[in-house]
Amino acid sequence: MGFASEYLGKHSFYKPFIMDAPQSGVSMIVVIPCFNETGIIDSLVSLFKAHRPSFPLELIVVVNSPEGSCSTITEQNKKTVVQVQQWSAVHYDPGFRVHVIDVPPFPAKHAGAGFARKTGMDEAVHRFNLLNNKQGIIVSFDSDSLCDSNYFTELEKCFSRPGIRGCTIYFEHLFGDDNSSQTGNPAIAEYELFLRYYVQAMRWAGFPYAFHTIGSCFAVNSGTYAAQGGMNRKTAGEDFYFLHKIFPLGGVTELNTTRVIPSSRISDRVPFGTGATMKRLAGKKQRELYTYPLVSFRDLSELFSRMPEFFKCDKKGMTKIIGQLPCTLESYLRKNDFVKAAEQMNKHSTGLHTFRKRFYVWFNALRLLQFLNFARYNYNDLPVSQAASSLLEKIDIPVLPGNSGLLQSYREMQRQTVWDI
Repeated sequence: MGFASEYLGKHSFYKPFIMDAPQSGVSMIVVIPCFNETGIIDSLVSLFKAHRPSFPLELIVVVNSPEGSCSTITEQNKKTVVQVQQWSAVHYDPGFRVHVIDVPPFPAKHAGAGFARKTGMDEAVHRFNLLNNKQGIIVSFDSDSLCDSNYFTELEKCFSRPGIRGCTIYFEHLFGDDNSSQTGNPAIAEYELFLRYYVQAMRWAGFPYAFHTIGSCFAVNSGTYAAQGGMNRKTAGEDFYFLHKIFPLGGVTELNTTRVIPSSRISDRVPFGTGATMKRLAGKKQRELYTYPLVSFRDLSELFSRMPEFFKCDKKGMTKIIGQLPCTLESYLRKNDFVKAAEQMNKHSTGLHTFRKRFYVWFNALRLLQFLNFARYNYNDLPVSQAASSLLEKIDIPVLPGNSGLLQSYREMQRQTVWDI
């Protein structure tokens, strides 16, 4: 019985698709969901050209669709299966095996990136389970993404560090309508700036789990994946929910020494994210994204900095502390019965370290977002360029002109500073 047999028995929806046993020594499996995709070969070529790690690796392409898909989609999926099979036969390499699995149509209720990613990651766990390799690295990628040539070797170095359970991987969009051009799509620069400002503002506020959560840009070891119940079936945002189960465990870092290049194309496959934002902005003459103002994150920073004061504090004392916080934050905490929650944190905490962990289980990334939306009643959203400029000024980093200049500042800042827990 392997390390993940219990997980697979309880949580996997399918029996293994791949009948061939994994090669001895396989220590990395890249999972690539693929739905109605015409450019999968570009992604495979990019991965194939990357320098190999010191061990064999595998790729699992999960071709999927929801029940009731139109003939255009089903035909494209059939073409994709054949294309991948033909490509992998021509590019045969025992140290770089490519598997394509054509999964049955997903139930419409659950169909989407989450179910596809889960199917592929569970398949990877099954293969690592056969090898009894709980340190095997499961890498999440996308069928329209590219990578740098040191992608695999840097992942290997990252997971060779003691105690590493997972990582998020540095990314950059290309400023083009597709991944073949670096010009002509200013909206993607603004959207990436939106993502980077949000993460950097969380870090400035002192939130410990301030990582990017992008489906094509993370990896986790198979033992951790199975122990935490695996990937979810959410139609979108599956990466966010999954990674925020992993972050509180610790042993998570940023891998900033390589790069994933996600697609910047317009898409309607998911209700939010890059493709959906590009579609929304494409129809506007003035492309402008708005985001949460820095004042909302300033309020959070006051709460996070005073968090230790709530440890072993009685109800009267906690009420007093809350009354000293900014009015918007005070209202939010009262509305959400924070004092009662903090009493429970104290009841089950023997030390400040345990209390801190319980505090951020309660005030997690979802609650942080909930507060930011609550604060909109008092603080107006700002154009992302204005908010991003304000944060750079606060931390004494020169503000370069234009969204592309701002983005370059944020890229350099985030690539040079490794955030880990």
